Amino acid sequence: RRMVANESSAVFTVLLSCLVLSLNLSFTLGFLPSQQVTGASPHHLDHLQQSNAYVRRLSNDGTRLFQTKEEDKEPSTEGGGGGEETMEQIQQRLAQLGMAWKHEIDFHSEEFRNSNIDKKSTRVPGCVATVHVWAIIEDDDNSSLVSIRGNSDAIVSKGLLNLLSQYLSTKTVEEVLALDASTITDQLRVRKALSQGRNDGIANMLQVIQRQLSSSPELLLEETADVEPSTDHLKTKVNGQTKKVALLLSGGVDSSVALHLLLRQGYSVTPFYLKIWLEDEMAHLGECPWEDDVDTCQQVCNQAGVELEIISLQDQYHERVMQHTLTEAAQGRTPNPDILCNSRVKFGCFLDYLADKRAGEFDFIASGHYAQLQRTKEASVFNDEDAADGGGGDKDNAEPVRLRRAPDPVKDQSYFLCALQQFQLQKLLFPIGHLEKWQVRELAEEFQLPNRHRPDSQGLCFLGKVKFSDFLNIHLGIKEGEIIDAFSGEAIGRHKGVWYHTVGQRKGIGKSLFPLATAKGPWYVVAKDPKKNIVYASNQYDEDVFAQARSEFHVENIHWIAGEPPSNNNDDGTTSTFQFDMKIRHGPRLVVGNLELLEDNDGIIKLAQKDGGLAPGQYVVFYDSDDANCLGGGIISERHWAKFLLDAKERRTSMNETVSA
Repeated sequence: RRMVANESSAVFTVLLSCLVLSLNLSFTLGFLPSQQVTGASPHHLDHLQQSNAYVRRLSNDGTRLFQTKEEDKEPSTEGGGGGEETMEQIQQRLAQLGMAWKHEIDFHSEEFRNSNIDKKSTRVPGCVATVHVWAIIEDDDNSSLVSIRGNSDAIVSKGLLNLLSQYLSTKTVEEVLALDASTITDQLRVRKALSQGRNDGIANMLQVIQRQLSSSPELLLEETADVEPSTDHLKTKVNGQTKKVALLLSGGVDSSVALHLLLRQGYSVTPFYLKIWLEDEMAHLGECPWEDDVDTCQQVCNQAGVELEIISLQDQYHERVMQHTLTEAAQGRTPNPDILCNSRVKFGCFLDYLADKRAGEFDFIASGHYAQLQRTKEASVFNDEDAADGGGGDKDNAEPVRLRRAPDPVKDQSYFLCALQQFQLQKLLFPIGHLEKWQVRELAEEFQLPNRHRPDSQGLCFLGKVKFSDFLNIHLGIKEGEIIDAFSGEAIGRHKGVWYHTVGQRKGIGKSLFPLATAKGPWYVVAKDPKKNIVYASNQYDEDVFAQARSEFHVENIHWIAGEPPSNNNDDGTTSTFQFDMKIRHGPRLVVGNLELLEDNDGIIKLAQKDGGLAPGQYVVFYDSDDANCLGGGIISERHWAKFLLDAKERRTSMNETVSA
């Protein structure tokens, strides 16, 4: 009983001490008015006034946390002296600011639920503590200011939130977005008092805030108010007449957001759905996707208050894209029908349709592509006759329209637009080309689009959910042949058609190999001979013997978007060799390479590093190394693989002769 009594007394003493301490802290930090606390000392009052003055001074001049002028020196936390504060004083003041932080995020509040921010996007990565931050744009009379709310499980992190909040509260959104996160603790003059982890943490806080601000619907709509340079021919109204746009609407989120942006910019927009699905030939392979697409398009148009028009380009697609795709595949090549779809159908046949059936009605064609167009003041809009004859216009006076990569490297679609010509680019608008995918999704939420949660489409535009191999099976069928080891010349398997395999392929080839060969893998497709119906493979694809075949190749049918190669004067006086950034396939990866131009729009490319699979029939696209301009592209030839196979045959002959000797 005595032990229990002693322990109870000790617990009571601790609880009483905590109560007294909490009352003192509450008074010191302003949670309780001074008259409610008995025995409030002048030191407490002075201490509180200093903290409040400190925050106010930071708010007035956030670039100088600690004043250097004698008359501006911050009073010491001990109530006397002056000068710049020590590390201990900075840390103490951050703790005080942390205890005073009241702007917590209520994730269950109606305000947060109605925002376009989710809890996951408020989490600050790389912090020592768990930190959430939420940036809110508050409109002032003349500008938009930033208000910060945040949570943390550490007092010092709350202090940093308070400090950062006060610093940003006097800045406009544009000023906050322009801040350098890597130097923010230097601007706040607290770097020396913080560990590396906390320095990185406050930088990450600012980056999360900047990301939230840049994705806010208010700012995104501001940015999209002037998507293109302000040139006369791109004004939404000229001489009182509203410019008219024919928008290609697919049913996806991207083109739907593009529709709303154009309407908000003041254009008169007519959405068109292009029916190119070949349902008569492939309906038995799966559900017909165009019916669902059209239904979605109709919902989007009903919400926007515009009328949807549907036109069928199935015959044109079959003739200009599908037949070419099948011809190329039968010859052992790997075609890219999406590039042809853009140049020959979406901005080819559709342009012809408008020129023939709706002459003079539209000023531009728009789509939801992730790419940018750069126009100069001298650029002019080509008329409908230019579309009909495949060019024309006042080319002597018109500066070329430049095609540029989108800022989103993953979604950038300039690769698929590399075959466009100037008369097409002059007519085009890409309303979302300056945005990243997540920003487009945010706008879809802001617009409350009926398809805002629809996933991105995958695969070829005319196949829908049908596999490309099934499509090839319908039209090209089965034609079995041998799979040959490119080095030994031995048969290692059987294929069902050269068109089912592509150079660089590893996945899926194993099921066509003999069991003994499978054990010696991994095997890669390295070449094809459609005349002999042979697929060549190798299990030495990563060896040095393939270095040249994977980095040097011929390219044919080179097309320049500006109509001619860029000007070039090398140190050696030659003008036919260029160094470009290149894309061998769609995606974010750029590689450096040299292009040597030959006759008849052909060339030889030497890459700085070997590629995963230089598939003949695919496009290689050229970009200016100094900026994001897409200059043009060409088609990879199979000639370099023919040379490799000839060299391999000579090596086998030499080895056999050596063995015989």
